[in-house]
Amino acid sequence: MRTDYSQFGSHYRDYQKGEKMTFHRSLVRRFLTGAGLIVATSGPLLPQTPSPRDILNRFCDLDGHGEQLSPGGWEKLAALFLTPGTPRRDIVTVVKDFVVSNPAFDGNKAEFYVEYLELGQIDQSNLVFSTLPAVNVRVMFTLVRTPKTGSDREDGSEWRIARRGVPEPHLTVAAAIGYATELRAKAKDAVARQDANKLLATLKGLR
Repeated sequence: MRTDYSQFGSHYRDYQKGEKMTFHRSLVRRFLTGAGLIVATSGPLLPQTPSPRDILNRFCDLDGHGEQLSPGGWEKLAALFLTPGTPRRDIVTVVKDFVVSNPAFDGNKAEFYVEYLELGQIDQSNLVFSTLPAVNVRVMFTLVRTPKTGSDREDGSEWRIARRGVPEPHLTVAAAIGYATELRAKAKDAVARQDANKLLATLKGLR
């Protein structure tokens, strides 16, 4: 049965007109795209500057995977800081997980906290693992917008972590197990190998 739309009056006619215009625009756009006059893109043409939260998440991801404990990895982390200082590898904190807060902006400054669920710490001097109370610990971070060296963009700036010095390493359990496995492989004597084996067994018990 055909529906009589005349009762809707001018509103229906306007709707039909809008539908036709949308249909015609779609045909024109498809024609121009096919002719190469419009380039279809799936994203912005210019690369977007990473947000301060992107930068802090990158730091936490690299840190959690143990990048601080290698020279090449340290350089990646240090590049995210204004004043990275020197590596702090005497104590390694093992964490279950971490969460990056939403930022509190103040002009060209953004305040965050990273909340870690800490499980324990490894003393690098003797490879002894000390259990910590399983509580959430918050570490504060400030990021600032700074000029980007050598940038040819109009907005030549980037976000960097303004905390003085990179914090001590915070490794996930999986990364800590990988690190202990590497220490065992590089052990120079039976005592060092035994210490690494004990550490490895303790860390595997945290999974």
